[in-house]
Amino acid sequence: MEHSGQVYSRLFSRRFLYLILTVSIATNVILIAKLRYPNLLKTVMCSLIPAPKVLPADHVRGKRDAKNTVIVYTDFQCPFCATLHNSLNFAVASTDTRWILRHFPRASHTLAGKAAEAAECSGEQKKFWEYCDALYNLDEELTEEVFNVIAVRLGLNKGSFAACLNSGKHSATVLDQIAQGEKLKIDGTPTTFINGKRYVGVISVAELNKLLGGNVDCGQAAGKDGTVDACR
Repeated sequence: MEHSGQVYSRLFSRRFLYLILTVSIATNVILIAKLRYPNLLKTVMCSLIPAPKVLPADHVRGKRDAKNTVIVYTDFQCPFCATLHNSLNFAVASTDTRWILRHFPRASHTLAGKAAEAAECSGEQKKFWEYCDALYNLDEELTEEVFNVIAVRLGLNKGSFAACLNSGKHSATVLDQIAQGEKLKIDGTPTTFINGKRYVGVISVAELNKLLGGNVDCGQAAGKDGTVDACR
């Protein structure tokens, strides 16, 4: 039978105290990390998720066998997405890059989902990217009527486009891409994957230029208001 002193010695041995100390330090490190870096755990978890792959059904701007791959999850009512879209137009044009646009309309943007369907309908007439460009560079407010206005501006067959959009035939495509984004733990737009690495938010032309190994002329990278800010 053990004496109380032996029990005390066994319970509070040096090894046991080291274990308690280690657990305490680890707990405090995790707590401090959560307080100072609230998104750290999410960032780590996201980094472990494999980057998306290019799929046969994807719309691709640039050469399909290009050296660089850019996949963007975007929302047509997101102003930050518009900024990135226009920056990518300059960067991709001057680099060996293929650019894939995936739909990720936010629930708070009531027309973003329909805009994504409209873009897919324009793709049936080989005008997907032109339609996306037009959506992101509107001078007027986005309304349901504007979808047909853009189609006419781009010379699409208005009847075929309207029939496609009204049928909702591409709603499943949009919902599938939203589901893909959710599996990737995307919760904000734009979210971009450049050669497999995730970036959240706007990326300047200068940074894109560096990441894609290009040489963008900052003097040409003007916004629709005429300001040149791409290389800041």
